[in-house]
Amino acid sequence: MNTTTRVFLIATMMALTACNATKPGGDRPDWVNGNASQYPASAYLTGHGQSDNMATAKDAARGDLAKNFSVNVSEQSSDTSTYSQGDANGTATAKNSLDVSRSIKTRTDQVLTGVEISQTWQDPQSLQYYALATLSRTKAGAALRQQIGDLDAGTAASLNQAQNSNELFDKIAAATQAVDSQQTRASLQKELQVVDPSGMGIPSSWSLAKLQADRSALLKQLQITPAADGRDADATKKALAGALSDSGFTVADGANYTMTANLDYSDMPQGGWIWITGTLQVTMNGNDSRAHGVRRWDIKVSGSNKQLAQQRLMDQVAQDLQTDIQSTVLAFAAGRQP
Repeated sequence: MNTTTRVFLIATMMALTACNATKPGGDRPDWVNGNASQYPASAYLTGHGQSDNMATAKDAARGDLAKNFSVNVSEQSSDTSTYSQGDANGTATAKNSLDVSRSIKTRTDQVLTGVEISQTWQDPQSLQYYALATLSRTKAGAALRQQIGDLDAGTAASLNQAQNSNELFDKIAAATQAVDSQQTRASLQKELQVVDPSGMGIPSSWSLAKLQADRSALLKQLQITPAADGRDADATKKALAGALSDSGFTVADGANYTMTANLDYSDMPQGGWIWITGTLQVTMNGNDSRAHGVRRWDIKVSGSNKQLAQQRLMDQVAQDLQTDIQSTVLAFAAGRQP
């Protein structure tokens, strides 16, 4: 047998061997049909993805797994809004609610960083790609329990500080920290209930509604004198006083704290309309002359005549104060920029 014939026979045998090998993609895995024996539901959360592109299939699998948390995130965001609306005599603290909702999403995203693409497969007939995403209940649960423990410890410390402080502003700051910690904890608890096979998680030792009510009682004790300078000072002062009162604060002359609003603007006719642009600023000071914070809003309104534009200006001032004044004072108390 010459060399050429020998090479031809070897090549033919290799080709036949390849034809008899496992088909591309191998046998159809059980998880493609939804039952992953390697990743039982008692130990893993799973998600499945399918596409004619592998990267897309993987993304779809991660998204499918994330659906386990999406309802709980939505419910927790709704709970947060409810708590806010029930705070301070029914006045919603919109900014705080938004901040907590963002925190919920961030925390959920952190949990989902533990998701892995554990299996992939391509159907040799349809050429469709399949991906299996998994999240270990044990690992995710341990991380969530650690975060919950830290938040509970912070809550206890904040409540102790609120109880022992002699300064009302400091009491409010500590009470706010306790509320914030338990709002975040509530979102983690809902995630832990998804991860925990028992669905129990770790119930809180504190009622979030009770913490909100306790803080509202402290806010009611906080007496604030409204003041205004700049343009339209009388109307601005009236709007500020109304916002403070509606947000649960006690408005009184000669109080320990003074909040001053300053409205500055200019108007310009353009295209048959009157445009007003300017800024609204509030500052808060104590009797010790210590500045507790400053907040500014940009204002831009228009009207077909000067009177209408002026009315819309004051409506905007009142709306900004009504919406944000409580979260502004809470931020001042906590030493944060609102």
